[in-house]
Amino acid sequence: MLSFKRLLYIVLIVTVLGGIFLIYNVYECQLASVQFQSCLAPEQEFIEPVYVDEGEKPRVWILGDSEDERYGKIYNNVRQFCGDIHLTVVGNDSLDVGEAEGRDLVIFCDSSISRYADPAELEEFIAGGGRVILAAGLAEMDDDLRLWPVFGIREKSAGEDCHELVFERPLLPVQLEQTCYNGSSGSAKIEVSADAAVYIRDAGSAVPILYTYAWREGSICLINGTFLTDIRCMGLLIGAISALLPDFIYPVLGVKAVFLDNFPMVTSASDKLCRQVYGYSAEGFVRDVVWPAFQGASLRTNTPYTASILAAASSDKSFRAVDDALFVTIGKSVLQFDGELVYAVDCPEDGNIIFNEKFIDRFSEIFPGYTVQGLVLETDHFSPEVFDIPGAEIWSVRGMPGSGSMRLSWEDGRAVFPAATTGNSMEDGNLFAICSVLGAYGMVSHVFDVGMLVASDESTAVWDMGKEQIGLFESEVLDRVPWLEGRTLTQTGGDVRSYQDMDYGWIMSGNRIELDCSGAAKGQAFFYHTDSRIVDAEGLTYQDVGNGYYLLRIQENHGMITLEEGE
Repeated sequence: MLSFKRLLYIVLIVTVLGGIFLIYNVYECQLASVQFQSCLAPEQEFIEPVYVDEGEKPRVWILGDSEDERYGKIYNNVRQFCGDIHLTVVGNDSLDVGEAEGRDLVIFCDSSISRYADPAELEEFIAGGGRVILAAGLAEMDDDLRLWPVFGIREKSAGEDCHELVFERPLLPVQLEQTCYNGSSGSAKIEVSADAAVYIRDAGSAVPILYTYAWREGSICLINGTFLTDIRCMGLLIGAISALLPDFIYPVLGVKAVFLDNFPMVTSASDKLCRQVYGYSAEGFVRDVVWPAFQGASLRTNTPYTASILAAASSDKSFRAVDDALFVTIGKSVLQFDGELVYAVDCPEDGNIIFNEKFIDRFSEIFPGYTVQGLVLETDHFSPEVFDIPGAEIWSVRGMPGSGSMRLSWEDGRAVFPAATTGNSMEDGNLFAICSVLGAYGMVSHVFDVGMLVASDESTAVWDMGKEQIGLFESEVLDRVPWLEGRTLTQTGGDVRSYQDMDYGWIMSGNRIELDCSGAAKGQAFFYHTDSRIVDAEGLTYQDVGNGYYLLRIQENHGMITLEEGE
């Protein structure tokens, strides 16, 4: 039996510990100000502007019609992307074989080839060493039948939508063996020559989705369908270019950014549901279960978060109540782990912009030394008035995918960085889109709507699925890109400026490549696709990221790559 003295000691210890925990909990729930200072992201060092000889960089013929109802978007997206990676675009609206040069690349953004080139001349161009990409699939019926042998086509019939895609060869720096595409493709049912190199095939019908075919001295690549109507599918185009052009170099962002929208958000409906399903209050569930899942992924992959909460909308009915204690806890944790707090704007229609002044004032009280410098747009509508949010100094904006004017820009010291992909589910097409964007732009920029992770409505709990999807995002994306720099929204400004304003070119001589850059930030990233292997470099760093791709980061205007000697 315990003596009275020992029992007294135990009671004292329990009382003291209980008091400590009580004080701690009271302290955590106090809404006193949290001291975090904010400042502009440090300026990156830029190399001086110099004249750059484009050298081996190809000119591009982009043939199509921007006003075409079906294929106009493909044409516009291809032009936009080729501009983004600083390729020189030939201004002609039809192919002039006599003007085309040996290094030129021809991209058809319409299924009807004969609208933009004489079939006999195109055949001659390819036979002489020309490289052609069919970026909008094949014409209906038997149009352009004469060119089928040149394209390696043996049979063709009516089209269908293909969704489950299998990668048979390395095409992108990061790719899954099988993935889902959630758009309409209208891919033709075709059979191709046994000599064709098929990179992607439909899992069910085995229809080739992307393949290359060498014909005489030249080669073609067919993207079978209308995938490129979606700007997120530009990875297919860059994969096609890299497959046709050995030793191809192009600039990328080289960053990973993850956005947590509507975080933390708790409603009375979600609180009731959490108590019923999980035995937690909604506040406790978000704090003790949801946030640790994100926090763990951040720590394991060195990925900071940009968390936003609604500060402006078209209607004050959009503003929901914010749990102050939860906001303090999560907001403080985001900042402690090198993340960022920003404001969000939800204006689905043009018109008046209403500021959530009550929350803005409360934010200033809780984080008195912190100036919000980032803004995320939750729709593709935009008005300069959003820059006038009280107390904020907006230097970086996150645009929405599909909004051409808001995709990537640097003007008057303010950067626009795009939300490339968005959604809480990875298996409904997002993994394919993320890998494609990664191949095209060398970045991950994904948005989770945390307000929809706990409950999709007042009676449907979805956290078990949400937790699984966060795990997939970590294992299939973040774990595979340790070579990307983690960025918050305002930290992307220098990367955007460098990517937009730089110039570059390269010259290959034997087993050496000289890369020249102008007006770029030190550390500006490039993807270099090659069948060879880099053994040494000067003026830049390099890292093998897989599937024939290297990530280069320049340190000087002039860099040199030495490749392994061929046998």
